[in-house]
Amino acid sequence: MIEILITVLILGIGILGVASTQVVSLQMNTQSQSRSQAVLLAEDLFDRIRANPDTPNDYALAQGDAQGANNGGCATSFVPANATVAANDIAAWENSLACLLPEATRAVTVNGNVVTVTIDWDQNDANMNPVVVRTQI
Repeated sequence: MIEILITVLILGIGILGVASTQVVSLQMNTQSQSRSQAVLLAEDLFDRIRANPDTPNDYALAQGDAQGANNGGCATSFVPANATVAANDIAAWENSLACLLPEATRAVTVNGNVVTVTIDWDQNDANMNPVVVRTQI
């Protein structure tokens, strides 16, 4: 009888170990997905700047929270206003940022023809760095 109890105890500890490994795997997968999404959003902004090369400085944004169209939050039915191309691009991009990454912050610097996009969000890990992507337009 004691042998059965010890076997059940060992089996229970093993199952808890497997469950713990699965939880950590899901957390890492979510972080990886968010980082990939941040890189894709940075590339999207670069493409928007390349499509409007006459005014790259209009795309510069100071460090701050991503401003979605719905009072700063995500608006799933977002339609840009009749503003300049750069203003519409930024509004659409920031709305996407607010929709896809939790508590996203962004900064876009334009130095000549070098554009740097910094994206950070609630990563649930204080040791994770923001995504910084730099390109030459």
